[in-house]
Amino acid sequence: MMRISLAGALLVSTLAAQTPASVADHVRSGVAAREAGKLQEARRELQLAVAGAPDLAEAHLYLGLVQHELRDFATAVESLKRALALKPALPGAHELLGYDLLEVGRAEEAIPHLETAFQEQPANEQAEAWLGRAYLSAGRPRDAVPHLESAVSAAPGDTRLLYLLGKAYAQLAAGAQARLLAAGPDSPYARLAVAEDHEVNGRAAEALVAYRKALDADPGLLAAWQAVGDLERAGGRTQAAAAAYERALELDAGNIDLRLSMGQSLLSLGRAEQALEHLQRVASAATPPRGALEALGKVYMDLDRTSEAIDVLLRALAGTGDAEERMRVHYWLAQGYRKVERAAEAHTHLEKFAALRAEFTARDE
Repeated sequence: MMRISLAGALLVSTLAAQTPASVADHVRSGVAAREAGKLQEARRELQLAVAGAPDLAEAHLYLGLVQHELRDFATAVESLKRALALKPALPGAHELLGYDLLEVGRAEEAIPHLETAFQEQPANEQAEAWLGRAYLSAGRPRDAVPHLESAVSAAPGDTRLLYLLGKAYAQLAAGAQARLLAAGPDSPYARLAVAEDHEVNGRAAEALVAYRKALDADPGLLAAWQAVGDLERAGGRTQAAAAAYERALELDAGNIDLRLSMGQSLLSLGRAEQALEHLQRVASAATPPRGALEALGKVYMDLDRTSEAIDVLLRALAGTGDAEERMRVHYWLAQGYRKVERAAEAHTHLEKFAALRAEFTARDE
């Protein structure tokens, strides 16, 4: 519900000098009833005021406000239109009418009123938010986005505004995708778009086929090679994943996320020596990605370079707050300390591993 503030006391004092006493009494009673939360009584009194002074724009406006608060939006629209017909510059009327038109599904009609309200008060964040919503409801997401972005900046925690903004961007994206598919349905980028849509919607098998079709059309699509690698790896086809990551690294040798995926795949395949080069490069980055130090520690363990493994795993433990990763690292540290016959440290890490595993088990149950 919009926050609408109309000065009832000012309305009463203004009308007292302009209207017959009986009309002023009805206005006064209507304003008092509304302020007391008696909306039905307020509506009856204001209807009597309008009947006695049908050319009184302010009475129509205040009646429209009460109807709005009663959620009788269709009737409020008629009262507010009458108010603006009598006095086009009536403060508050355009904003309220724009909202009520939007509530009854007449977004295109709402837009000019909300635009006027926003132009009259550029700092009116509420009017701007509803203007963005009106554009979106009217099928004009490009016009909606700047207003919704501004509204979100003013209220970053407003989940409804964030939803509307996301919806506007989604509609823009869908429109762009439709134009892409119409312009070149067999182009590499059209196939890439189709593949990404399959992946986002959980259709892994269809996504994999579509990504490979995109790569048949253009082998230089880095994103497609990386996606193929991720999908193959998620499906347990690690050899195919490694082959895809290798092709991707030919296109972007400096991509540390790709190198991490490649190193982890090679480690899973038992090719620790080959994994080592990739993971050492990743671990040397200023901010190694999550999982890099853990993977390097496991490689050192596989190569019987236990002291180096312990050092790296301790760095991994110090650098992560993720409970699941900490659980795994404690396990590998326990194995490493056991290998170098440091039983006390091995026992400590094994206990911490067991405690974290128990937490995860309890949570799952």
